[in-house]
Amino acid sequence: MASLKIHMIAAAAAGASLLLPVQAFAETLKVYWNAGHAYDTYANVIKQFEADNPGWKVQWERYQWPDMRTKLVADLAVGQTPDLVAEPGGWVQEFALAGLLEPLDAYIARDGEKMGYPDDWQEYAVNRNKIGDSYYGVQIHLTCGTLLYNEDMLKEAGYDSPPTNWEEFREVALATTKPGRFGFAPNAAVGYHWAFILQNGIDYYDPKTNTVNLGKPEAAEAVQFIADMIHKDKSAPLPAAGADYEGPRNLFVSERAAMIITGPWDVTPIKTGNPDLNWKIAPSLSNQRQATFSGGVSLFIPKAAKHKEKAWELLQRFVSLDAEIEASLVNGMTMPRKSWGQHPDVLANDILGEFGKCLTYASDVGAELRLTGKSARIDELYKQAVETVLYNNEPADVVFGEMSKEANKLLSEK
Repeated sequence: MASLKIHMIAAAAAGASLLLPVQAFAETLKVYWNAGHAYDTYANVIKQFEADNPGWKVQWERYQWPDMRTKLVADLAVGQTPDLVAEPGGWVQEFALAGLLEPLDAYIARDGEKMGYPDDWQEYAVNRNKIGDSYYGVQIHLTCGTLLYNEDMLKEAGYDSPPTNWEEFREVALATTKPGRFGFAPNAAVGYHWAFILQNGIDYYDPKTNTVNLGKPEAAEAVQFIADMIHKDKSAPLPAAGADYEGPRNLFVSERAAMIITGPWDVTPIKTGNPDLNWKIAPSLSNQRQATFSGGVSLFIPKAAKHKEKAWELLQRFVSLDAEIEASLVNGMTMPRKSWGQHPDVLANDILGEFGKCLTYASDVGAELRLTGKSARIDELYKQAVETVLYNNEPADVVFGEMSKEANKLLSEK
């Protein structure tokens, strides 16, 4: 129960003390959130929480991810801890390994069946928020990257349906390339290229051998495939070095690229950027397997939070099926619940339905590597390797062979 804080004024009058209550202050639940995800749905969840909990006020602080991380790290260091935090993926395991997060096991044991957790969540959305058998976060958004294509451009080139595998993809990219227009626009953000690596049967890390798999020929082949489209086929532009992830989307919107790989985060900008664009979402490509990368947002409670029970109550409201459905239908965001993907309103939505299918075979690329505590350094090696292949046109087998040796050396060190 919220405590009532009363400021008292003492005044002496006629030899007696007069105490007057002048203001009652509510208990405050501090929540850190991403500014781009400040949906009306979540604002309404907060309003209802406050209505159901008289005396409580939610301080909903919204930041861009880099700014949030800077503030969160500083706050944890000085003890000004928020009660509930939304994170962009990877922070849960990182901060949990550092002993900074509250284990959620007791809460889930008590309320998990009622809220459908973990059984109603995609399995990899659960595992990415665990350390061993303990839970430290709950996924609220779950996204994946898949193929978007300009239907008119493909039909003009003689294709009535999108490509389904690498061979068809390369063929369509060549056929839709014209002066001033590319068949495919790859991304400068190297995380997007995991779609091809995964499709070629490669996972990032093998916990049994404590090694990365990027030294295998299939990993190099996947990145070389992208490089060859840029440098040999000329069916893809060289991504602008250092640019953000919006570059391919902008080419797609301006009808200067027939295909891109992206996720639900680009749906609204595409619709508003070119309302007349005739585009569709396709299933992810296959080579050795059909696969793609996942992303998304999880919620966690810091270990030093003052109001953990109330934070857990609000967390449950944010991740409820009703909130998921409403937020996704209005904002185009995709969600981690299996029942969300099976909901008739989602299935009836062409965009959400296609992304929902993608979530069933997507994977969190770095979940197991993050448990080593060395993922940040190895991710940087991966980034450098991809950029060396794409921008310097160096052979992927050589570059990734050297990169994997360095990464595995790091993993072997105590």
